[in-house]
Amino acid sequence: MEIRKFRSEYNLELIPASHQGITLGDLVWDPILGPPDFSRKGMPNTIYTAFLDAALITEQEWQEFRKESRETPMVDAHFATRNVDVSVEFISELQHPKIGQISGSFKIDKVSKFTFGNLQMREMDDLIRIKIDRFLEQMKATRWKEYDGSIRRVYMITELYYGTIRMVVEKKFSTELEAILEQAGLQASAISEGSHAVEYEFSHDNVPFAMRIERVRNFNG
Repeated sequence: MEIRKFRSEYNLELIPASHQGITLGDLVWDPILGPPDFSRKGMPNTIYTAFLDAALITEQEWQEFRKESRETPMVDAHFATRNVDVSVEFISELQHPKIGQISGSFKIDKVSKFTFGNLQMREMDDLIRIKIDRFLEQMKATRWKEYDGSIRRVYMITELYYGTIRMVVEKKFSTELEAILEQAGLQASAISEGSHAVEYEFSHDNVPFAMRIERVRNFNG
């Protein structure tokens, strides 16, 4: 399935310039136009930081929430499709870090196919959702100004999606790509060579490519 169709069919948001540090509970500004923004002025980086700033939790509790979010088990994503195709024109726009490490030296239009496969996900569990809901109700009741000013209009990540990266190039470009991979310190987890093309597979290294976000003011544990 093509990635933009995948996004609309499953009501997900793509993550441009993703990285390992993105975790469940992070806050996102979702503009009408343009990509999601993780660093809007006045917006805490996570829902737990908002609770800490409002003196609803301690520093220790904040650390425990963050640790639990990062260590949420990864499971297979239950979609009808197991692969998400990214058009060559869209690869650079997605700004995935693996692509960023090679795109300066290797022209992306030499990539015949780019796919996220073996899809996996992390999902905020019910207990965490209930805890967040209770803190939100407490914050609305006792710290409305902070709630209204910093988090009421933003979104929160409740699911993250990961996929093994597969790149296919024509055989005539494989030597060039392998030299660039070696220079960048990137190692393919698998290489499959056909008569006309070579497929390179890379692990996702805990970098998500898509997320489900929920508006904080509508959040229900």
